[in-house]
Amino acid sequence: MTLVDGTDNTVGLRDLQVQARHIQRLALGVPPAESVLLRILYVLGLRAAGLDAIDADSRYELLEKGEFDPDRVDEYCSRYANRFQLFHPERPWMQDPRLADQMAKPNGIPALTVSRPSKSSSTLFGAFHDGITTAVPWEQAVMQMLCWFGYGQGGPTGVVRATSSNKGRHCRIGPFRGRMSYHPTGRNLFETIVLGIPETDHDPGPGDDPAPWESDLNDPDATPPEVTGPVTLLTGRYQHALLLEPTADKTAVSDAWISWAWPTTLPTAPDPYLIWQENKKGERYPRDAEAHRALFRDLDALLLEHTPDRHAHRPLIMDALHDAPLDVLDHAGVTAYGFAQDRVNAVDHQWWKAQTPPVLRALRAGEHATAARIAETRQAAELAASRLTWALEGIEATTSATGLARAAERDYWPQAEARFWRIVTEHDWQATAFAALALDIYDDIVDTAAATDPTRIIRAAVHQRGKIASLLHRKGPDDPKETAA
Repeated sequence: MTLVDGTDNTVGLRDLQVQARHIQRLALGVPPAESVLLRILYVLGLRAAGLDAIDADSRYELLEKGEFDPDRVDEYCSRYANRFQLFHPERPWMQDPRLADQMAKPNGIPALTVSRPSKSSSTLFGAFHDGITTAVPWEQAVMQMLCWFGYGQGGPTGVVRATSSNKGRHCRIGPFRGRMSYHPTGRNLFETIVLGIPETDHDPGPGDDPAPWESDLNDPDATPPEVTGPVTLLTGRYQHALLLEPTADKTAVSDAWISWAWPTTLPTAPDPYLIWQENKKGERYPRDAEAHRALFRDLDALLLEHTPDRHAHRPLIMDALHDAPLDVLDHAGVTAYGFAQDRVNAVDHQWWKAQTPPVLRALRAGEHATAARIAETRQAAELAASRLTWALEGIEATTSATGLARAAERDYWPQAEARFWRIVTEHDWQATAFAALALDIYDDIVDTAAATDPTRIIRAAVHQRGKIASLLHRKGPDDPKETAA
């Protein structure tokens, strides 16, 4: 993790909570693992605050205090000291020791790495094969274990797990597989943790909403439990069970067992860090991760309770933050974690992490006008992109030129993103900024293409150019029906 002074350091879960106000951000290097770890840190933050659930008042008081009570952190960590040990002989942290007896053999180190689909080589993440048996450092193994909990593949794991009532090797997919996850981010890790603790409709009492390390091992032959509060919502939704085999000196992991945790799919529960789309039937579903999609294109869907043009609903965590202290929201942004994956097949494409500037002040009741301006600016960027593509596709349809629209998209979005953040951070709302950018890119691409067939391409370009140029005379975004999703 990165400290507020810019240096990097590695600490355990206890020190991470005590030093949270001195830590600027997590720096795991594996975004999907960081997304899952954050959910665990929210639970630890709740416990460090001595709470079973959080509301607006307790969140405000915590943020005003600025740090967790070290004595309370010590008391909690001491109570579960054995269960926070990664290689404890009886209850290793976040693992199921029964797998060693219930499975004929481990799955192997290659299977542990989520970026090696079907235990085969993946050119996106490196060259691997099943014959690789080299132990991996425990830090890397933990990150891969966390990835499995959140983003693990479904289908056969390769080795059967046999319990008293169930026998099989098929798993359900991880709860965030192929999804985008959006988390409030403060000036330091303390603020990030407290801002990220969700409110729920449940009001659990002591012991009614346990974390995996606070309770007995799950019964793999029983019906999966319902969510009983924020803790089970954040740490009780895993479909996979894992067990790591340490080396003799316990500095690395030499093998791993991976299997199903429950015989059936867990009951539905909305994750508070996903954007929810709505189809024509009014049914909601999480937004998929798209590697080519810039984060700014989702900003209004994070700030506005509802975006009419795209039927998107902001993550539930954002609903709980409008009463946070203003000096905190003034410096709070959003970190997005994406992992483009096939939700049916064991195929992983790309993971990434992106962060906005401080924008969460717009969640406050008196800032709705700013949020609306942001939405209009995003719409203007989308519309200019669609007109740019439309115009260049018109040239391609009437000439021998090819690839013009693809080249325009490649050039447009990075420049549009930089322009968007400048507009938002400076509050310099310009209705035609993206149209002007699109027109510049259009002219550059046409000039290059005209070298091959100047007469026909120039004639077509003059005809098509008006599709973009007309946007320069608009006072605001066009009809949302014209806006690309």
